Amino acid sequence: MRKLLPFLALGLLAGCSGSGTPDAGPADSGFVDCASDPRVTAYSPDLSVTDPAGDRQYVLVQSTPAPPSRGNDTWTVKVLSGSGAPLTNLDLSAAAFMPDHGHGSSVVPSVTSNGDGTYAVAPLYFFMPGVWRVTLSDADGGSSATSGVWFFCVEG
Repeated sequence: MRKLLPFLALGLLAGCSGSGTPDAGPADSGFVDCASDPRVTAYSPDLSVTDPAGDRQYVLVQSTPAPPSRGNDTWTVKVLSGSGAPLTNLDLSAAAFMPDHGHGSSVVPSVTSNGDGTYAVAPLYFFMPGVWRVTLSDADGGSSATSGVWFFCVEG
């Protein structure tokens, strides 16, 4: 069993390496370039997404650093009603997830209201390159769930 441990560890690492997935760069480069993945959106300030019901608009006002990159990122997000009015003091949660690898980040970001319809989301910990899905969710008082979802390529 002791002789198998190094091979098991190597196998676990390979399962999350990105090789063979759509986000892998040239096989010998070790660089992940997923910018051409059809799921991802190129970063720009004020990038908005609408929840599936059309009840909320989620605007990524800015990312620090910009574009989102490996390490701890901080986002400022604005939440608007269907009519475009800022929604203040919502109880929001955020999650970062790598759909190609089937895992999230080990760090749960906090979402803090700025009182004006904008929210600070930090830290968003993108610990490895690849396609990341970031979901900002609002329980909407418990009656229904709404969420904004962004897909970004974190290169590296």
